[in-house]
Amino acid sequence: MTRDPLLSVLPEDALRDVLEVEDENRRRRRSRRPYPTRRDIAEAVAEAARIFYGHPDEFPDLVYKLLEERGFYTGLVTVKRIWGIYEELVKKNVIADYLGVMGER
Repeated sequence: MTRDPLLSVLPEDALRDVLEVEDENRRRRRSRRPYPTRRDIAEAVAEAARIFYGHPDEFPDLVYKLLEERGFYTGLVTVKRIWGIYEELVKKNVIADYLGVMGER
């Protein structure tokens, strides 16, 4: 292995520290999970609606769980967005109002 002449000027411990920081940054970048798209959230909402039993207040927790199991970062997905997508799917007759939260329309 040939060494770069510029690297021979650096002390070994400083070079090792720099390379460790670069490796850590590279690992950190790879570990980032993608944000879910609207379609990803809609698929999770539809699946959650089919399998959910319980109080509607607990429904978003199941959606978050499904998204995280699929490898998505859910930190920016709000409860309001989940309910908005649920309402949209019910209005378009993609899913039935399994939770009974839409009322008579």
